Amino acid sequence: MADTLFLKFRGDDFEWLIFDSSGRKKTEGFGSASQFNERFEEKFDGRAVFVAPGEEVLLTIANIPSKQYRQIVQAVPYAIEEQLAMDVEECFFSLGSRNINDQVQVAVVERSRIRGWLDRLEALDVEISFMTSEANLLSCDSGISVVIDDDRAHIRWPDGTGMTTSRAGLTLALSAGPRDLPINVSGSELDIDAARMQLSELEASGEALSQRLVNESGFHLLCCEFSGTENNLLQGEFKVEAAVSNAQVVWRSVAVLAVMAVAVHVSALAAQVWYFDRKASEYKAEADALYASVFPKDRNVRDLRRRWKAHLGRSDSSTNEFISLFAVSSRGLSEAGLTLSNVNFNESRGDLILQVIGERSEKLVDFTQQLTSEGLEAEIGTINQDAGTVRGSIKIRSRGVGS
Repeated sequence: MADTLFLKFRGDDFEWLIFDSSGRKKTEGFGSASQFNERFEEKFDGRAVFVAPGEEVLLTIANIPSKQYRQIVQAVPYAIEEQLAMDVEECFFSLGSRNINDQVQVAVVERSRIRGWLDRLEALDVEISFMTSEANLLSCDSGISVVIDDDRAHIRWPDGTGMTTSRAGLTLALSAGPRDLPINVSGSELDIDAARMQLSELEASGEALSQRLVNESGFHLLCCEFSGTENNLLQGEFKVEAAVSNAQVVWRSVAVLAVMAVAVHVSALAAQVWYFDRKASEYKAEADALYASVFPKDRNVRDLRRRWKAHLGRSDSSTNEFISLFAVSSRGLSEAGLTLSNVNFNESRGDLILQVIGERSEKLVDFTQQLTSEGLEAEIGTINQDAGTVRGSIKIRSRGVGS
């Protein structure tokens, strides 16, 4: 998994923390936008989370029976309108999950605030994919969670409501929320000591109070609580497209190329299959025609290969003579520009007669002379010329065979 970058405003500058995939802090820093960009020579390729000021975000709940998202969106503003200190039209309502009481958790912030935050973040060479408030980062499974953060205090109740207040207002803020719950306070030793008066007031009022001292800042404590399931303010009109990492781009390109290569390969194979299938059909038709011309008395030949083997397997000399003559004489037909139309073999005389078609009679003469030069006795029989096409017969025999 990639690293996670946490950002917050610190006056006019930025404070940042980076955690690795196991939750360990890798680096931290503070500075201007230009200093941040110089710090990261290459664009940050992990998840970037902006932690909004808790004072600017109201964390509340709404009783909405409907489970339809569109109906919830429409009903929430009216369900919590009395809690708002501003006009409903100026507010942006971010919907979270339902709490243990089946109430919808809602984060409310002015639209102009979010736009202003996003404008400031534009100066950074990083794409923010998650935005939540400081108090929203607190987990509250076992009571009320409190983090003392310098002169401020972040509070979260088990029902999902929460707020950020001044350290001095901690006692008052806790008294306004649900009571009779354990209060778990965390902070650095310096921050806890600074809040000693408020914590003593809580203990004096009978609150069940536990304290946890850490050697990290309040911002660090909040970031450690991040799970990714918090209410993300970047939804609805502020939703951003998920950023694609460089590695994802590379592997996606590799995957696309691989798919294209497979598609091309499959297409080539399909073309080859089609080509060879067509050629096989052509060769079969030629073989059938040749067999029929050589053995015209054979009818209904189903297994051409077996019938050829049967003829070739004969032991008489006449069959062997036919095979020998036909093998020698037929191989030069196409080069001579002639087409074989029929074959006859006279077993008694040992004559092979080829019926051929050509464009000119000279081609028959040339082919006959070629056969003679190869040691055969060849002579032209009949020649018929019709509409630019010459049909003729050539009688062939081995030398030394009598008539």
